[in-house]
Amino acid sequence: MLNVSSQFDFLIPSKKFSTEQAPEKPDYSFHDNWASLPLSTDESNVSPPQLKNKNTAKKADCFFVHPTGFFLDEWNCDISYKSSASDRVKLTLATQASAFNEQCDIYAPQYRQATYSAIATNQGKNSSQALNLAYEDIKNSFKFYMNNFKGDNPLILSAHSQGALHCQRLLSESSLQGFFKENLVAAYLIGYPLDELSMKNIDFKVSKSPDDTSCIIQFGSVGVGAKSLSLGGARDRIKFWMIDGDDYSLREINKLSSTNPALWFDKKEWQNVPKNSFIMPKINGKNIFFNITARESSGTIIKEINYAEAQDIKARIRQDGLLETKGSTIERILKKNLDGSLDLHIWDYQLFWGSIRSNATLRINTFLKNKDESK
Repeated sequence: MLNVSSQFDFLIPSKKFSTEQAPEKPDYSFHDNWASLPLSTDESNVSPPQLKNKNTAKKADCFFVHPTGFFLDEWNCDISYKSSASDRVKLTLATQASAFNEQCDIYAPQYRQATYSAIATNQGKNSSQALNLAYEDIKNSFKFYMNNFKGDNPLILSAHSQGALHCQRLLSESSLQGFFKENLVAAYLIGYPLDELSMKNIDFKVSKSPDDTSCIIQFGSVGVGAKSLSLGGARDRIKFWMIDGDDYSLREINKLSSTNPALWFDKKEWQNVPKNSFIMPKINGKNIFFNITARESSGTIIKEINYAEAQDIKARIRQDGLLETKGSTIERILKKNLDGSLDLHIWDYQLFWGSIRSNATLRINTFLKNKDESK
């Protein structure tokens, strides 16, 4: 069993998963089924006011898969109407995908994400079927990107939480191996466990240095003393839904394969996170991110992100692979965790936004340089 708080039990759908009752399959030839596209005006375009994005041609593409933002009592999110989940997608575009907008054209599909209880609790076949339906959309949208949008630019794959789980599976697809080998700069698959057993199914190395390419970056942020990842829940997790061939199954983690986003080196020592890494969004309207029972969109608008005043953050990779963090900034964040947990799951990108941004530039330039030299 997953060891999670019973506070989410009321969110578990009362009916069994049914393909017939699932939301309609999205057609990715319609732009409305994309949360972000290069020519659209959306939240992925925001940057702190100190940074000015130049309207020059981008050097790479970024395919971004958002995390779970659906908490209602259906197994999968219906993207055909503007629900509260659509507001949460906007927030992740602003605080996560935006880290790549300096160098990348961003492609972010809407998808029939599995509801939170499907991935956070053990609902047996209902959980795995909901996750498989979500993955079907990720795979279809990525193939549409390949066949209709992909030009000469290389690719960054970026995702968080549930999105990262699906992208792990995408990288393991045998039919896509050739494409990824030729085009992948790096995969920032943050906020979902990637362990040594999972790496056997993915033919890419874990990043060990700031300019590694054709590699995977994974970390899960916690405060000092956390027992395990909880992925936003109030209690520690024992097992996680992981890739199992063409399906998902529950299993324990066999040592995380992680990268420290402070300086991007494979070291266990504490490292200072560079200044101007931690960002916060400026939200106009009602913020329903934490109102998990909200059904309708509140019309939330996010036009701006800013560097937080507090930037005192240190990070290290623990022996078990968790990204342990400390500093006065972390202390202030953890004091606001009403459940008293040491979980920093929802902060994975925001804490290291600036560091991720500069690192993506370095990896893209290194990839292009190596490609030119190999001609």
